[in-house]
Amino acid sequence: MSGLIISKSFIKITPPKKFISCALLIFLVALAVVATAADQEDAAADAVATAFAQARQAAHLSKLERMGRNAFREKVCKQDMRFASGLIKIVRYQTSDPAHIPESAQRLATERYASTVVARFGVGVCALNGNSPGQPQYAVLIATYESRLDSFWRFFWN
Repeated sequence: MSGLIISKSFIKITPPKKFISCALLIFLVALAVVATAADQEDAAADAVATAFAQARQAAHLSKLERMGRNAFREKVCKQDMRFASGLIKIVRYQTSDPAHIPESAQRLATERYASTVVARFGVGVCALNGNSPGQPQYAVLIATYESRLDSFWRFFWN
């Protein structure tokens, strides 16, 4: 029984058990939905990274270090295009098929530069709101970076 219990020595209010159960259930469902969306974005980022690496491999270029799993997710979702030093170039696009990268991303994967060596790449994937039930739509960002050491020296010498 919930409610107000009055005793000679004290007054005790006990919370209704049904309310706590409902609140806990709502919290767990919301947590599962958020976790599922993040998992989908991470899986999409993995598919983009794999396609990017395959484009480099097909062009007989060296393998690049990947910067985290979905390193730029927050930047894509917030449309924040500020990046740390060492950035060479970015490509942004939208897709419903993260395993297939567009021509611009393929060019980024295979591009060579005269004075800079690409050593790392990062991917950001964000699920877009308002998409129809079915195939999810993603905003994708791929960024190439020079090595940490080159970036460090460039920061101090330029």
